[in-house]
Parts: sequence; structure tokens; C-alpha cells
Amino acid sequence: MLALAGPSGAAVPRPASPRATPVDAQADARTRAEYTWLVQTWGRQTIAGQQDLTWNDSVDMARRVFDDTGKYPALMGFDFMNTWQKGDGSHQVDEAIAWARRGGLVTFCWHWRDPSAPAGTQGNFYAREPDARKNTAFTIPVRDGRLDVFSQAGRQIDADIDRVAVELGRLQAAGVTVLWRPLHEASGSNGDGWFWWGRKRADGVSNAEAYKLLYRHMFDRLVREHGLHNLIWVWNGQDAGWYPGDDVVDIAGYDVYDERDRKTYGSQIDTYRRMAAIGPVTKPVAMTENSYIPDPDHMRRDGARWLWFLTWNDGRAPAGTSDKDNFWTGDYYNNAAHKTKVYHHPDVITLDELPAFLKAPQ
Repeated sequence: MLALAGPSGAAVPRPASPRATPVDAQADARTRAEYTWLVQTWGRQTIAGQQDLTWNDSVDMARRVFDDTGKYPALMGFDFMNTWQKGDGSHQVDEAIAWARRGGLVTFCWHWRDPSAPAGTQGNFYAREPDARKNTAFTIPVRDGRLDVFSQAGRQIDADIDRVAVELGRLQAAGVTVLWRPLHEASGSNGDGWFWWGRKRADGVSNAEAYKLLYRHMFDRLVREHGLHNLIWVWNGQDAGWYPGDDVVDIAGYDVYDERDRKTYGSQIDTYRRMAAIGPVTKPVAMTENSYIPDPDHMRRDGARWLWFLTWNDGRAPAGTSDKDNFWTGDYYNNAAHKTKVYHHPDVITLDELPAFLKAPQ
């Protein structure tokens, strides 16, 4: 561990060095440059991030952050959930390109709706919601230890991956590097996924193994078949037993919704250490979703040097309303003083502090 001078001059434990280049050996120059900057940033500072409100285009989450703190997040999170639906959420790629042209960083997840849903319908992605109307029975097809790409379900999966490849290709054409976080929160609770890509199975196949087959298949199809080289691969399976391998993961992430925190704004050091220990190859560790934002002073004190945090979006309640579904606005999770402290802390990077070379071409 190498001690480096942090932004305020104090010694900061520097993590062991990750690989020098992304797992995609053909990553384009902009993506390699962003990856290098991320690796250099990890252990020194934390990137401020905010998830967009995918299902309500009228709400500008970045602006809500600015209105409360006087600063914009450096990283915005987007979602392909409603990309092929009519109405709200169908313009996430356009919004991401616009954000990147402002100089911001972009991450995408995918609440992947049932690949078998008939065209023109809105499929579900949950596997075990109490309200069965929200669930899908779709299951990852596995045969003889391999993803069964020739089955009907396998063909449906590939059709959806091909559709998302078109959208990622639009981002690539616009010069936008994507922190790509597919198949998120796969292990759910105690290994029982709440999304179809992590559901428990009745065929004797481990749901973790099925998930890993799908993750690796997606990597191959997007990178090798579709030639997408603008992706930095962020694994967010939430459990070491679901790790798909060092050759397909650039960054390890964990979604932290800690109801025990109760505005102590802890560093989440135990979770950080678990993620940092995953896989033989050292990888930067990010808080890929959160409710409470860790206090930067606590992160520094404990050595929980999250590469970024990404506060989840708000619910339907108006701006300024304290509500459990409002992860940013109001003070249910993060009070005004804490938000201001975080966004003005020398250890936290906001939009105005990002290097110019990260800005997407106009």
C-alpha cells in the first residue's frame, strides 16, 4: 500500500494497482483514457453521482442536485428500462449524449424486461414481488452447463441484447464512454434474486452459474459480435459467488441501501472490503447505487475509498418532500447540511471538476 497525499494534504492509503487497461483489449482511445483516469482517481477522491428518473422525463435529477447544493454531479446514471416503450424513459440515450457533451460521465444499467413479452407490451423484470402481476416467469435457459442460445428463450435474449447494442452503438458513435452495469443486483437477498436474471431455479442449475453464463455471453455478444468498444464493464452481482471472472470485469460495484444507517452516513467499510477482495485481480470499487451518501470524512478515516457513489432517483412526491421513495430530494435520507458538505468536500469530484478530455465531442 502506497501512501499518497490527498486533496487536503493528509496521507491516503493507495489501493494496489488494478490492470492498466480495460478488459476489452480493443477499447477505443476515449474509453482507455477514461479508464486510466478512473484508476488514477480511485483511492484519492470519490466521484459524485446521481441516477436519473427514468420513468418521468419532466424531472431533472441533475438540476435537483444543483438546486440543493450549487453543484452538479459528475456522473449521471441512466437506464434502458423503457427505451423501447412510448413516452417517458424512451430518450435516455439522447439525455446521456447531452450530459456527456456537458463534460459529465455516463453510466447505464438495464432493468431488463421479460425478453419473451409480446411486441408492443411492457414486460416485467421482477421474479418474486408479492404482487404477482409484477413478476415474470422468464428463466435463463441452460443446457449441459451452457447457455442454450438455440432455445426460444436464448433467441429472445439475443434479440434483446442486439437491441441494446444498437443504443450502445449510438453512444459509441457520439464518442460517449459508458460505465456499463448490466444484470445488476443479481443475487438479490441471500442468493434469491428479485429479478429474473437471478431467480431461484427448479431444474437443479445454480442460479449464480446461470447468471454468470448470461453475463459472459452478453460480454461476448456486445464486444466481439457488435464491436462495441466504448464500454467499461461494471459488475454488480452483490455476492462473490456470482462473480463472472476477472476477464470480463473492470470495476466491482455494490448497491447500498442500509436501513441501519439512520443518517450517521457511515463509510460502509465492511461492504467495501468485501468488494475489494473479489477476484485475483485488483479492481476499483464503486458504490453503484445508494440511499444514504457516505460522509467523505468517514470514508477517508476508514479507508473506504469508493470510486463513486450514485444516489438513486426520487419517487412521485414533489421536490423538497421528505419521503422514503425520494432518495435525493427532501431529507428522508440525506439532510441539506450533509448534501452540501458532500458536494463541496475536497475529496468529492463534481461536474465542474472533471478534466476537459472526458468531455464528449460536440
